[in-house]
Amino acid sequence: MLQTELFISASLIIIITVVILFFVIFFYLLIVQLHRRRIIHQKEVLDLKVQYEQTILQSQLEIQEQTFKNISQEIHDNIGQVLSLAKLNLNTIPHTETILLTEELLGKAISDLRDLSRSLNSEKITDIGICQAIKHELGIVEKVAGVKTIFNCLDEEVPLNDEQTIIAFRMMQEIFNNILKHAKATEIAADITTDEHFTSITITDNGKGFDVEKLNSAETGIGLKNIQQRCKLIKATCEISIVPGKGTVIKIIIQNNYNKSI
Repeated sequence: MLQTELFISASLIIIITVVILFFVIFFYLLIVQLHRRRIIHQKEVLDLKVQYEQTILQSQLEIQEQTFKNISQEIHDNIGQVLSLAKLNLNTIPHTETILLTEELLGKAISDLRDLSRSLNSEKITDIGICQAIKHELGIVEKVAGVKTIFNCLDEEVPLNDEQTIIAFRMMQEIFNNILKHAKATEIAADITTDEHFTSITITDNGKGFDVEKLNSAETGIGLKNIQQRCKLIKATCEISIVPGKGTVIKIIIQNNYNKSI
């Protein structure tokens, strides 16, 4: 009798233990499943946010390029022609020192406007390619700002598509502009290398370097977030090395001929 009671008690303990263990495992698996769903949901939300930001940025860039194209056309068709006509009319006036100087100034203005028009027109940028576009832009920087520039591109045939070329060039323009505004550099160097898979554009200056906090904020056109977002659009990465007092090295690495999926 006592043995039977002990057996029943032991059986009950085992059953209760099994039931408790079952519920523990059940709730553990439930918590794990909920945690996984939460992670998946957070990832989906993050992916949607990134996709939304990239879509907005893409739209902004398209509007910007159309605006640049309109301004470029206006400079070429109207302002440039008016200045050219004014220069031709000067030829009908007897030449004096003042007339010659005015003609020279008009010639410079026409040349500068043509340079500006070419830098703004995305079609011209894709026609001449990233190497010639950056070389031309450095020429403008050297002429306007009096900064020494060095350019190196061993292979003129850089395998970037039109979108990559335009976005990469616009980033270069921003970088040059910010070097002139903030770095106080006297020398800017651009180096382009390419292989079967990647194209690297390296910009080096001998200025005082950027303030890292400002670089991470929206206070400058070269904000890290801005660069990273643009890089994502063309399957690129950005590496920035800052040595205070000695300058900055910015390297953009682009996957060749990438076709975006959005």
